[in-house]
Amino acid sequence: MRLLFLSVFTLMILGCNSSKSEAETAPVQAAPTTESIATPAVTTGPLLPSISNDFMQMLWDNTSYVDYTFYTLPMSMSFDNKPAIQNVLGHLEATPVALPSTCKPTGRAFFQKDGEDLGVAEFYLHVDCRCFVFLEDGKAAYSNRIKDKGLEFYQNSIRQAVQQTQQKAQ
Repeated sequence: MRLLFLSVFTLMILGCNSSKSEAETAPVQAAPTTESIATPAVTTGPLLPSISNDFMQMLWDNTSYVDYTFYTLPMSMSFDNKPAIQNVLGHLEATPVALPSTCKPTGRAFFQKDGEDLGVAEFYLHVDCRCFVFLEDGKAAYSNRIKDKGLEFYQNSIRQAVQQTQQKAQ
């Protein structure tokens, strides 16, 4: 019963995110005026810098295993081949992100070589807050926005995992 509830809940979240992403792709007709823009000063966190090119290159060259743990989903995901790992890293933009305080991380990613962590990041897979926040000494230090294709990749991966879980339950 709990598994069914989690599956339905996940599908609802993904459904909401899908409809929002379609709205995001609608053409922009005009820039809003400053009067119509609400200032989210209280809800927006600090703008963390992007990871350095050197750090990205180090991850690109040396990561042999990426492990994702999800905080609220009964699943994990991992990659252990170089093209898949580089594809995952290719989903990140150089654009830093200031997360609203209402955003909650979806999970944590571990970029490893020979069992040692090269980098650890919390990831956010929501339309309004979609990024990797890399940690240093357990604290948020850097942020990189996830590209549209990256968000689709993660949503499709979660959707497939939920479908497989439902099929096994039947």
